[in-house]
Amino acid sequence: MELRQLRYFVVVAEELHFGRAAERLHIVQPAVSQQVRRLERSLGTELFARTTRTVSLTEAGKRFLPHARAVLAAAERAADAVADFRAERARLVRLGTSDGLGDRLDGFLAAFTRLAPDAQLELVHAPPPPASGRSATAPSTPPSSAATGPPTGST
Repeated sequence: MELRQLRYFVVVAEELHFGRAAERLHIVQPAVSQQVRRLERSLGTELFARTTRTVSLTEAGKRFLPHARAVLAAAERAADAVADFRAERARLVRLGTSDGLGDRLDGFLAAFTRLAPDAQLELVHAPPPPASGRSATAPSTPPSSAATGPPTGST
């Protein structure tokens, strides 16, 4: 059983016409009929009584309809929950800070809060540079080519 089959079943049940259901679903009528037949086979019973002129729900179809609607509504709520989560994550801003920003950081935070009141700001404090005054990213040993090259001035 697929959500697509449930969706097609519900639309056919609302229209009581495979052609109009196909138009509403923006697909061709044989695809609707095929998916409804597959759903009926998986359930082991017919959901619609079909004649050349009319389509009506069987008793099984009448009982199945509210459950199909509930499953589709639950699937939509699940998708909405994930969309809400993604939207919340999109509002999270991580800002790297370091010592000595003082009033400048306070001013930035105030402006950020005014401009993006729904966003969450996470401050990440950078570690102070090493005491020797060398940059934390500077290599601690000379590059390997300098260490293995011939000594200068010797022959």
